[in-house]
Amino acid sequence: MPDSDASDDALKSAVHAKYAALATGREACCGPSGCGDTDLAVDMSEDYADAVAADADLDLGCGRPTDHAHLQPGERVLDLGSGAGMDAFVARRDVGPDGHVHGVDFTEEMVEKARANANELGYENVTFEIGDIEDLPVEDDTFDVILSNCVLNLVPDKERAFAEMARVLRPGGRFSVSDIVHVGTLPDGLREAAEMYVGCVAGAMERSAYLDGIRDAGFTDVEGATDKTISLPDDLLAEYLDTAEIGRFRTGDAELQSITVVGRRPETRDDRKHEAAHAEPPADSVDGPEIEVFDPPMCCSTGVCGPEADDELVTVSEVLRKLERRGATVERYNPASHPEMFTDTPVVYDALQREGQDVLPIVLVDGRIQSRWTYPSREEFAHMAGLEPA
Repeated sequence: MPDSDASDDALKSAVHAKYAALATGREACCGPSGCGDTDLAVDMSEDYADAVAADADLDLGCGRPTDHAHLQPGERVLDLGSGAGMDAFVARRDVGPDGHVHGVDFTEEMVEKARANANELGYENVTFEIGDIEDLPVEDDTFDVILSNCVLNLVPDKERAFAEMARVLRPGGRFSVSDIVHVGTLPDGLREAAEMYVGCVAGAMERSAYLDGIRDAGFTDVEGATDKTISLPDDLLAEYLDTAEIGRFRTGDAELQSITVVGRRPETRDDRKHEAAHAEPPADSVDGPEIEVFDPPMCCSTGVCGPEADDELVTVSEVLRKLERRGATVERYNPASHPEMFTDTPVVYDALQREGQDVLPIVLVDGRIQSRWTYPSREEFAHMAGLEPA
């Protein structure tokens, strides 16, 4: 049986590599391809002629979620998979100077490009952060509106992504997401091709299952605001299907659609699946490692704050959250807020006395120093804790 985690990691790596190349200009979209695959000569992107930042439009979308979000002045908006900033820049006009738009993207190059675009244009009510949609680096009940444009298809664990959307929306908050779905049964050759996955095709869910998945996360009033059929040309299909398979696809009932879906989080939540997805495991059911991170002096408990958050610290926070989900107990200590921990923990106090403050950060696992001077990588954290990579 294939390793699901390994398969998900491989798909994420493929998506990351593709979008990093697009962000840095190593690859470029050739016309209206949409969703990041330069070989997809498919008109899926919408006209952004009225947009305010042409350099931010990399032609990666499949809809206009901002058209159906009904944004209001002063609202806080989260853009999932914000790319170079196009939808965020459109949204910031609607929420005005008293509102704020925050973009999250897991490709460092895209975040850098979006920040550069925002700085060049002088936008002060929009920020961008590196993060994983399956494990968003934002607090609960934070945003009024969530936007996303042809991104959720690129997330292997869509159930988790929908649950994260519900977590970070405030009660009564709403979403507008554009994505690719299919009706009928797609040929296996299309569904299994990694290249098509990066192009938002192989990652497409069946339409009713997609809508049901959103409802299962606790959302209400879920409906399609717009949809249109996507036509795949024969020369593209020929890369994945033989002539007979193409014929059956053309005469069958299967088709790809781009849709924009809207919905809202109820004012009060009574959703057992959501609660189960976010419940902490019972204390007596987990016997995982204890990880303690003694950070250098920082502006807040994790250093992940403000518009210029350190990307390394963002990654560390993400990795630690994932290790907690795998059974680890995680504590972080900052000299400003937990000075007693630096003096009352003998191995840390001794290291500071011998080597000075530059020895921080120090990472302890079950009371023993496993790392000092620099933060471990994702793989090193997992190895120290005796867990699978986060």
